[in-house]
Amino acid sequence: MKDVDLKTKWQQILEDLEKQISRPTLKTWFNDVNPLQLYNGILRLEVPNKLVKDWLENKFHIILLKIAKSYFHEIKNIEYVLNTQIKTRTRVSKYSFQQKITIFEVTPSTNLNPRYRFENFVVGSNNELAFAAAQGVVTNLGTKFNPLFIYGGVGLGKTHLLQAIGNEVLRKYNNQKKVRYATTEQFTNELINALKNQTIDEFRQKFREVDVLILDDVHFLSGKNKSQEELFHTFNELYNLGKQIVFSSDRAPRLIPDIEERLQSRFEGGLVVDIIPPDFETRLAIVRLKNQERAYYLPDFALEIIAERITKNIRELEGALNYIAFRVKNISNLNKDKVEEMIKDYLKQNIKKISPKKIIKVVAEFYGLKEDDLLKKLRKKEIIKPRQVLMYLLREIGKLSYNTIGELLNKRDHTTVLYSYEKIEKEIQQNFELYQEIEFLKQKILEN
Repeated sequence: MKDVDLKTKWQQILEDLEKQISRPTLKTWFNDVNPLQLYNGILRLEVPNKLVKDWLENKFHIILLKIAKSYFHEIKNIEYVLNTQIKTRTRVSKYSFQQKITIFEVTPSTNLNPRYRFENFVVGSNNELAFAAAQGVVTNLGTKFNPLFIYGGVGLGKTHLLQAIGNEVLRKYNNQKKVRYATTEQFTNELINALKNQTIDEFRQKFREVDVLILDDVHFLSGKNKSQEELFHTFNELYNLGKQIVFSSDRAPRLIPDIEERLQSRFEGGLVVDIIPPDFETRLAIVRLKNQERAYYLPDFALEIIAERITKNIRELEGALNYIAFRVKNISNLNKDKVEEMIKDYLKQNIKKISPKKIIKVVAEFYGLKEDDLLKKLRKKEIIKPRQVLMYLLREIGKLSYNTIGELLNKRDHTTVLYSYEKIEKEIQQNFELYQEIEFLKQKILEN
């Protein structure tokens, strides 16, 4: 078959594929895939690296083969061939531990780290909407998704995605756009210093004379009235000028306590999307990418074990990968049993008993109550629901008996605790808002 005809049909295959998977996913995994030849019923595709090869073989092979058969009736299979023109690192030994030393300095003018890019952000079902929205922001600055508000738990890639937006804007517009990334803590601290040193005009110039403002972890604005007021006016000025604003938080806007209603309204005025923990396939793709980037050369079975055992977030995945890579530097005969043993050791180091005190503290802070109010026998309407949630979490996460919870909450009868637990358990099946609250509280309680 002629190269021209092969390439034409390949484009048609991709168009059909896009009808069944999202555009961001298509771009992530097929952008650098090229058809080489169709011979004896085998379609050979050139792929840029082993990560893409593994992902296509495991995730997309069946659907890709099915579509290809509608264009090439003689096709029997698809073969994925690594591009040998891409420079690869030399392997010293099969399981050698080599720390790849690369210094990525934050660019002072933007506060961005250049290592955060769309190209090395692994897209899965858990984050593909957020990824698509982030790309949409770059294509339609200040118009389509403004503001963009991304929320999700710790270590799920929010900061990576936010900074990737900034870096891609600079690349796409040849550094002609002014971008400023900051954490909310930086924003607040700089505001305090500006007020103290009477340099508020310089502060406002820094955050308002930009084309793209990216503010990370806005949940830290909770209770900080002056920072909220300053951000509100900064938002209005940028928005009225058609400038792009991007926020991130560990929770949805309406779940941030002690936040002004007018600011919450601004957060929700554009597109609000969430990132949830990754599924197994995405976790495996992440550890494979990190394994490749850091030149650890751990075998596939080790990466699969890591992806199976570590399910919470990406930081824990990276931590487990680093831990094992360090431990195997002197092991010549690595096997599954040894990896399993090391994973158990790693998990033991990270597991800490959740104390009732921490659960009480997190619940009280979330609902804006005093800890004592949750424990006393008060019948105020605003305390009943938080107290029932507390009982549920003391049982669900603290693993306390109904009697122990009753004793902890000023000698309440265990039947009261049982009733509260079952009430919340039933309600979260029907009330999505309460379900989100409970999941968020669990996440906060289980953090370090």
